[in-house]
Amino acid sequence: MTSSLDAVSGRPRRRASSGDDDLRASVVTQVAQLMSAAAITAPKSGGQMFLAGKPGFLETVIITEQDTRDKLAAWMRARGKERRERIWFRDAATAQAVDAILFVGLLPAWYPPNYDCGACGYATCAEFLHYTKTLRNQSAELEFTGPVCNLRDVDLGIAVGSAAKTAAIHSIDCRCQTRVAVAARKLSLIQADHAVALSLSIADKAVGFDLPMPDPDFDNLDLPPTSTKPIAVPGATRQAGARNQQAARNPVRDRARRPS
Repeated sequence: MTSSLDAVSGRPRRRASSGDDDLRASVVTQVAQLMSAAAITAPKSGGQMFLAGKPGFLETVIITEQDTRDKLAAWMRARGKERRERIWFRDAATAQAVDAILFVGLLPAWYPPNYDCGACGYATCAEFLHYTKTLRNQSAELEFTGPVCNLRDVDLGIAVGSAAKTAAIHSIDCRCQTRVAVAARKLSLIQADHAVALSLSIADKAVGFDLPMPDPDFDNLDLPPTSTKPIAVPGATRQAGARNQQAARNPVRDRARRPS
């Protein structure tokens, strides 16, 4: 199988050999299921709470349908326009080209491990939940919901690493991404407050390998708003146009410089 870039859509284009489509669909789906199991069984903080009857807080969702991945890509391109960031267009092309996507995330019903570790800046887990509740309620319009317990984010990272390891064991190309997870969350394909997408493919060369960064004409793209914050500051570019400065919802006022 070979891969090339479609000059019109910017989407990686592949030429598959006879019977290869069935092989990819079968193998990638099986491996994605094994990866999901690996994420669920990965070590997590506060194991005693599970033994005491607390529910699991990880969500795993597998998407293989091309039309669903096309919808994810369309949302990401719309998001890329309003953030004026090229990388969203690159990841949109990848989402359309891979064979499957596994999402691993923290369900809205996540809870701290009750360690009172202080990593969040609060003395106890109860204080953290109480004083950050307003922020979590106000973050619905953002890409992810937060703040999230630091140890639960560590748990999510361990779960994603365990899933990626499983992909490597079975020689499936795997790319961990967050922008695709944002799109899935906003399209209600997943429930997670915070998630990572593991894009899976079988090809002679990994689909995302050396994929060139698109150069969209942000000002002339007719794409709908996503109702997601933040959005770009007009005309304030950085990093050679790969990213654009984003407008804060609540701008921080400049503080007078204290004398040294």
